[in-house]
Amino acid sequence: MAHLNTGMRNMDFRTVVTYVRSMTTGFISYTHADSALKEQFVRHLAPLRREGLIDIWHDGMLRPGEHLDPTVQAALAASDIVILLVSSDFMNSEYCYEQEMLRAFERQRAGNVRVVPVILRPCQWKGVPIGEGQTLSEFVALPKDGKPVTQWTDLDAAFDDAVGAIRAMLKADHRTADLAAKEVRSAAVIPSANSVASASSSMLGIPAKPTDLDRDRFLRSGFTATADLFERNLAELKASDPRIDTDFERIDSRSFAASVYLDGKRVGQIGIWYGGGTWRNALCLSYDAISSGRNSMNDWLPVEDTREGLAFGARNAMSHRRVDGPLDAEGAATYFWDGFLDHVRARIG
Repeated sequence: MAHLNTGMRNMDFRTVVTYVRSMTTGFISYTHADSALKEQFVRHLAPLRREGLIDIWHDGMLRPGEHLDPTVQAALAASDIVILLVSSDFMNSEYCYEQEMLRAFERQRAGNVRVVPVILRPCQWKGVPIGEGQTLSEFVALPKDGKPVTQWTDLDAAFDDAVGAIRAMLKADHRTADLAAKEVRSAAVIPSANSVASASSSMLGIPAKPTDLDRDRFLRSGFTATADLFERNLAELKASDPRIDTDFERIDSRSFAASVYLDGKRVGQIGIWYGGGTWRNALCLSYDAISSGRNSMNDWLPVEDTREGLAFGARNAMSHRRVDGPLDAEGAATYFWDGFLDHVRARIG
């Protein structure tokens, strides 16, 4: 899904074309009861992938040892399109409904993703609530007229119909991207202040899609803010009571560890890191400090695209803590610090 950032007025034309024509990331939400149908659907998406229109992710691509929920949620948060493979088993799955479908529609309402229902098997899907008083019937379902795939006389024809509609949608997005790039090229011919302002104004209606560089820098700013807050607050905590001691260690540029001691006994430890492995687009926290493989955690804050720009999402299903709305770098730091204090208090109590 190609979106043009108003900041692109500062880019050259070649850079803009490369940016806006980047491949769309698709997330397939399904229940394992429909694995066979999902695999057939993925095969039908292969031509779109070879055309450079879409790159698909589903949990069947998980590597051994990866944590299911954090990896799924990270992929969901990074997707441009979420394809729901709907059936009675899908609707019966609390995880598919609560953690994938509802979150996908929440992101769609914020303008950050497009949700496409594909009806695999007959079920009463139309009246299912998706938040904000809406139901699934308010969205166009595939294949044509929302006729379930298994009710077609030829399954290949059903999937071809659905994938054809998705292809047309993606091609339309690319035409929009080409037009936007043309506007940037035209604006660059006369590099005056007025022409730049005009180009910028014509882009205002197109949601911005941050680059990988933007995400990397935002993630680093969140880590830096968190490390600075922990180092400062730990010093204040130590000064507040002679029985308390603290330890803070910057392990490397992407991780740190901290501990709190009461009368010499450790009552809390934490490791926070970012980048690499399964959770490369998230700030990660572990109350067992940082293992060498960084393959387990207690909480995490993935980087998400929002209407206002990049933010950290604090809706991790692994955590009991809930935060209303996305977080900036300082908010992420405070979220982790408050959680650490709760952890220490629980250990003392």
